[in-house]
Amino acid sequence: MPSILNEFINKNDALKIKLLTTLLENKQNTYELRNLTNQFKVSDYLMRESLEALNSDINVLFGDDWMVLKRGIIYQKMTLTRYHVYRLSQYFFDLSPLKLLLDQRLIAGSIPNYTFMQSEFGWSTSYFFIQKNTLSELIDLDSPEAVISAAFVIYDHYDAKPKFDHYILSASQAVSQFLVDKNYINTHGADKKRLLIAIFLNEITHNPDNCRNIMQHEDKHIHVDDGLPDDICQRLGIPLNNMVLSHLISALNIFDLLEISAPISFTDYAQPIVDRLAAVIMPRLSHSKLNCTPEDAEKISHAMACYCLKFTTTNHWALLSQDNISTNYFQDIYPSIYYLIESFLPSINYPKEIVPPTYLNAAILNMISIIFYYLDITNVDAITISLNFSGSPFTNNMIEAILKDHISHASVHFVTEVLDDSADIYLSDTLCDDVSKPQVIWKNPPTVSDWQSLAELIIRLKKNKNDQQSK
Repeated sequence: MPSILNEFINKNDALKIKLLTTLLENKQNTYELRNLTNQFKVSDYLMRESLEALNSDINVLFGDDWMVLKRGIIYQKMTLTRYHVYRLSQYFFDLSPLKLLLDQRLIAGSIPNYTFMQSEFGWSTSYFFIQKNTLSELIDLDSPEAVISAAFVIYDHYDAKPKFDHYILSASQAVSQFLVDKNYINTHGADKKRLLIAIFLNEITHNPDNCRNIMQHEDKHIHVDDGLPDDICQRLGIPLNNMVLSHLISALNIFDLLEISAPISFTDYAQPIVDRLAAVIMPRLSHSKLNCTPEDAEKISHAMACYCLKFTTTNHWALLSQDNISTNYFQDIYPSIYYLIESFLPSINYPKEIVPPTYLNAAILNMISIIFYYLDITNVDAITISLNFSGSPFTNNMIEAILKDHISHASVHFVTEVLDDSADIYLSDTLCDDVSKPQVIWKNPPTVSDWQSLAELIIRLKKNKNDQQSK
């Protein structure tokens, strides 16, 4: 998880999550306690205490003991998965004092005083101020935009729900349906969208003084002609104009929750940025190996420009999901798409930086997804394998079916029983002197290393093809 989200659970619980994640990644059945204490730079006592506490937590949640510690060796008694890590994170967040304080901030519109927390939850004065200062350092509690974005990211990450009043939940349901009816959003991921809508409506209802900008001024980027339904505005005390909806639509957009064909336009500030970015991207798409039609190139360049616009925000919470993203798969499997997008990022960031270096991988990944949405990529960076096994025709059909299950997603195609000169790889159980292309020989059912070597050959051939076509 992003490191800042670790701050919202108790430090000892965060250590348990890091410990469990490390053990999962190593995939061993036994571990030396000494190695873990050195790796985490903690005392032997703290490591033992954390392991015993983690064992107890797992027993509470799942009804089984996870491990036993004997003579400095950890023996696992049950196999843990990412699901267990997720449930434990959720469990620890529910017990977190910062979660309790954030709940109260959302419900009341401001941080409660120490007497309230003392009478309701038994907090001491010093403990209250420690937690309040910690929360204030993590979130700008005076900024409604920061509170809305941070609360959404945090509660969504831990799959938790703030304790909103019934009328907020009812209003968020009505607004969600209104947005679906108006084609601003669809019903996919409805719970996630309702969470953001509820947090947004709750903040402007419980903290109206700080939300004057939202109520009285249009969003910096997004313009909409609609306003929220009159009955919702009257119930929540929201002005009858399009200002509030423009901010809500902008929040949905920045978290990629907006419908692609949503009826929005851009403000006088944002439209020139979108136009410039689209003008940079479109010529490269038109002359790329993707064989875009002019219509597709226009749609893709506009969608990419709109996506890049989100990086002009100063709200770091809104961009948290764009950090620490890997693009290695696409570099290997779709090199022509990956390097095409990488080639126009310098122009996107000139003369003024739009996408910071921290988020370049996220930008590449999302722009790849836009290409996947608009184009058929089954023949992009394609590799053809000629299958010619000496058994019956059923053998070739079986091998082809197995291969399709494993690697057809990587633009890999197959021909069977004939020597095809256009094929990139010859896969058989017998060497063939008439074939000049790389040969892969499987005399026995393939092992893990056989699959790995075939995958490495496919990746190498894809990159070689892309390099040759780029010259």
